[in-house]
Amino acid sequence: MNRSFQNLFNKAKMTLNHAFSHAKETLYSITGTSSASVQQIADFVRSHPDVKFVKRDYLGMTLSFYELVQGEMRYYLETNHSKILHLDVHSHNHTVVAYRSYRDQLSIDTPVKFPDMQNAK
Repeated sequence: MNRSFQNLFNKAKMTLNHAFSHAKETLYSITGTSSASVQQIADFVRSHPDVKFVKRDYLGMTLSFYELVQGEMRYYLETNHSKILHLDVHSHNHTVVAYRSYRDQLSIDTPVKFPDMQNAK
């Protein structure tokens, strides 16, 4: 049983490592660096020609919803005018970035660094 758990753990670790590596490569192609801020990712999503965009009014507030799929990367963005409310980036069904304006103390201009999963135990 221990061996099968170890095999499962190693496979999960390899999949997660692949997801983070793919995300790093994609962000490097967007920004020219191995990290990007929430604002840079949101600007990329908003301006991409393949983005799916919906604008809705809720209780007098105008919210914009953006969805973008680029290969194995999926982006989801919600904004209220120019304010970023929600940003998710997924790669290989793993969450790479999850930003919520109501929860996160992170500035939208702070670079998001990705862990080096090669050294993770």
